[in-house]
This record gives sequence, structure tokens and C-alpha cells, in this order.
Amino acid sequence: MSASEAWVTAALETTIPQLFSRNAADFPQRPALTDDSRAPRTWTWTEANREVHTLAAGLAALGLQSGQTMLIMMANRAEHWLIDVAATHLGAVSSTLYPTLSQDQVHYIAQHSRARIVVLEGADQLRRWSKVLRNMSTVEHIIVLDEAAMVAADHRFRTWERLRLLGEQRLRDDPELVRRSWTAIRPNHPAAILYTSGTTGEQKGVVLTHRNICFAAATLHQVTQPELHAPRLCYLPLAHIAERMVGLYAAIYDIAHVHFCADQGRILAALTQARPAQFFAVPRVWEKLAAALRGVPAEQRATPQALRARIGLDRAAWPSSGAAPIDASVLEFFSTVGVDIFELWGMTETTGCVTTNHAGAHRLGTVGRAVPGVEVRTAADGEILVRGPLVCAGYLEPDGAIRPAVDADGWLRTGDIGALDADGFLTITDRKKELIISAGGKNIAPTAVENALKAHPLIGHALAFGDRRPYLVALVVLDEDAAPKWARDRGIAFRDLTDLAGHPAVESEVEAAVQAANERLNRPEQVKRYRILGQSWGVEGGELTPTLKLKRRVIHEKYADIINQLYTT
Repeated sequence: MSASEAWVTAALETTIPQLFSRNAADFPQRPALTDDSRAPRTWTWTEANREVHTLAAGLAALGLQSGQTMLIMMANRAEHWLIDVAATHLGAVSSTLYPTLSQDQVHYIAQHSRARIVVLEGADQLRRWSKVLRNMSTVEHIIVLDEAAMVAADHRFRTWERLRLLGEQRLRDDPELVRRSWTAIRPNHPAAILYTSGTTGEQKGVVLTHRNICFAAATLHQVTQPELHAPRLCYLPLAHIAERMVGLYAAIYDIAHVHFCADQGRILAALTQARPAQFFAVPRVWEKLAAALRGVPAEQRATPQALRARIGLDRAAWPSSGAAPIDASVLEFFSTVGVDIFELWGMTETTGCVTTNHAGAHRLGTVGRAVPGVEVRTAADGEILVRGPLVCAGYLEPDGAIRPAVDADGWLRTGDIGALDADGFLTITDRKKELIISAGGKNIAPTAVENALKAHPLIGHALAFGDRRPYLVALVVLDEDAAPKWARDRGIAFRDLTDLAGHPAVESEVEAAVQAANERLNRPEQVKRYRILGQSWGVEGGELTPTLKLKRRVIHEKYADIINQLYTT
């Protein structure tokens, strides 16, 4: 068997606990996790392994069994990471929920997943779970990290320390309990459920097996060739497939040193502290980092290396972007300071990355080539199809069954539209369901229009509209950080974004931004009319998914009157 075949075979026959046990055995004293959330602490692989076994034994004492679901709602912190891995050691299926979900969304997932155990961080998470806890459900135990959030009158509640004590007792009685559990796990067993962010409808529970996860981690390893023990930052929600792969599963596979950032508002400080060798970000994060660098005074712009160090990317060998299209101007800006952002493409159903650019094969404007062991082709209508071991087991049904996501030949229809060039590089044009078809029959990708508008730093979000209409219109939202700074730098007095949206200077600047965008677009794509909104868009308001993609249907409904006015007045 050749070396190229050996890694494939190994990846297909591996489980997460096997990889974790390997790390503890081969690198016992090397750092595994560093977390400053409460008190600064670093766990070695030996310490992490001991804690995982303690937590797993505690969960077993509460009755968590192989195949059952455990839900987690916590920030990115070591405890979250450790208890997630602990559940997999029992053959249980863990699922992290986005921290911004509403009570109704949490209630739906709790019912749909039939979860037995829930792990919460504190009061904010408990508030989002109140509807579940008031109603009948399958939830038998609630573990709370912050003891102040405990509901003493509810017999289902347990503190984190109580869980650990239960685990320590079980291990004293049966030292081989957890080992017996994880050695019985097979690669085709479910390991995680990820609920999709729901841009087009009701959330779906995507079931990933140990084989899906280990193969996906192995393909990333083959492409990026990371150094052992290299630092990486875990900061996006672990409900996001990209963070779950890069910051959890691939980190275990790569034997990386994971640093945690519980607050995305502190991403810049966390980056400069961790200085990760691999760093994935959604386009919005790259836009924020670009704004931070553009704000550096000229006298402090010593060298590109100094600028890279200023945002903690001076060691980054694979800085990458995905989950949504990134504007070319952002890529070009980072390239000037020596950071080549590698665009990639994938989805929850493909356990993350399907195609990626990397140092050995990089073509601007594309999302790269397929990772090893994966097939990619396009259908007659341009829809991208994927086949390979990283395609999920399917979708969880309310009765616990798993509905396949692939057709009879094993192909997953992704819903994305794209094209493959002669060298195998893939270009994404848009979501199949989000294409605008104008009254003149032109197919228009709204993201191309929106990215052109967002090229101006004053504009934080934009939505293009024009399906079955004679021309395009747009809703424009000011950037919550850049717009106030822009106004203060010009001595403009304001109270909030509503004030700024109606200020003549802002209106003039946005008009210039729209004209500049139109110059980059062909005639059917150009925006004829637009409205500057005085509100911000976010996850809580329902306009954005937790991965910061536009919820087009929600926005269309919420601003229907304004959109109609743009066509009638």
C-alpha cells in the first residue's frame, strides 16, 4: 500500500476517541488547550484526557448512553470543548446550539433531537432554554457551569463540579468504564448533529459520523500540512461546521494547541496572543480585521510583517475564508501586507471543506480544488454535486431515523451554483434558490451586487432585490463600527445610526459608493434605487443567520413596504 493510500485507509477506520487517546499516549506533556476565560490555564494532553474521562464517567452516571443526544449551549471555552469530546467517548451524539437562538428555536431543536442531557453556561443560556424547561421534554438533566444560574428547586439541575464528582466516583468503582465505551465505537456511528442555520427555511439536523469527521480532518491535514503542536484559535461558535472542524476535530487530528476566545469582540486581542498557524474566518471577520489595519496611522505602518503581527497573523500558513463570498477588494488589501487569504468552499452536509486554495495551488476568484478523496462535478443547470466519505450520513428525523442526503449514486446536491475550469478549480456563482431572475429574464447573483456595495467601509450590510422586476434595488445598512468613526472624524454630530442614515454627508458618501459599485457591475446587475436604513442588522433581529449570512426571506418580509416604495415612488 502506498503512502498516499495509507492515510485514506487510516482515516476511514478511525474514531475521535482513538485520535484523542493517541495524542495523550504519544504527547502526554505537550499543551493541548489554553483558556483565559476564568483564570489562565493550560491543559496538557494527559490532563485533557483525564478530564475527558472524568466528564464522560459523570455523564454515564447520569444515564447518557451510546446513540443518545446531548445538547450544549456555551461560549468557546475549554469546558465546552472537553465535555463535547467526553460525550463522543460514550458513543453519544453531541450538538452545540448557536448562543443567539430564540426560545422557540431552542424548543424546536430540543424536541427534534430528543436530547437527554443539556449543558449550559449560565443565566443567558438558561433564559433561552426556559420554554423547553417549562414544557414536557425528554431532557432529564441540566448541567450548569455557572453555579449562580442553578435552579435549586428543579431536580434536573446539576453543577459542573457535581458532574465531575460523579465521574470521579464512577472511575474509582470502574476504572475501565470509559475505555470500554470508546473502544466499542465504530467509524460509521454518529458523532455529532449540526443544525443548519436556516437561510431558506426550517432548521435541519445534519448527522455526522466518526468516519465523516476523521476523513474530513485527514483531507485538511493533507492539504495544509500543519506542524505538530502549532497554535490555533477557537473563536467562532462551535455550532458552526468550520469551527467544529478547525478548532475541535482537526485540532485533535493535527495534535494542535487550541487557544479559546469566548467573546468575538476580543478577536483581535486573542489573535495577537495566540498567533495561530491556521486561521479560518467568515468574510465579515476579515472585513473587520481589514478595517483595523486601515485605521493604523501611516507612521506606524513600518513593514508588512509588522502589520501582520499587529493582527496576529504573522505565523499564519493557511489563513482562509468561507461560508459566504468575500469581496475581491478585501483579498487584494490583505495581499498587500503579505496575507494571502485562501478561499474555500463546503457546507455542513460535507463536514466542512470540499474545495480549497492553498499555498501549493492558489487561483484568485475561485474556491480552489477538491480535497483528496472527494469528487466534485456540476449538473446541467450548474448545481454543484459532491461525492465522498465526508458527505454526511443524512438528516435526523423527529423519530430518530436518519434520512439520506444523497441520491442513489451517492451524489449530494448542494444547492450552490458554480463552474469547474480545466484545472479543476471551482468558482461559486450563487445559491440556486437565491438567484434573481429579472423581468427581462437575466440571471443575477445577488451576492456579487452586495459585495460590490460593501466594498465601501461605510456599508456594513446590503441586500439586492429584483426578482421578476425590471431593475435592481437595494437596502443598505451602515457599518456599526466604521460609520460612527467616519462621522466623528468629520465632526458630524449624531445620536445613533438613524441620525447618521439621514445625514446629508452620509447620504452623499453612500451615493458615491453605489455609483462606484455600479461601475464594477454589468448593466442588469446595477442598482437603480436604494434606501439607507437607520437600523442595524443582526442575529437577534432575525436578519442574519448565526454565520452572518443574510436571511433573505426574513428581510424581504420585514422591509416589504420599503422595497415596494423603491419601485413605486
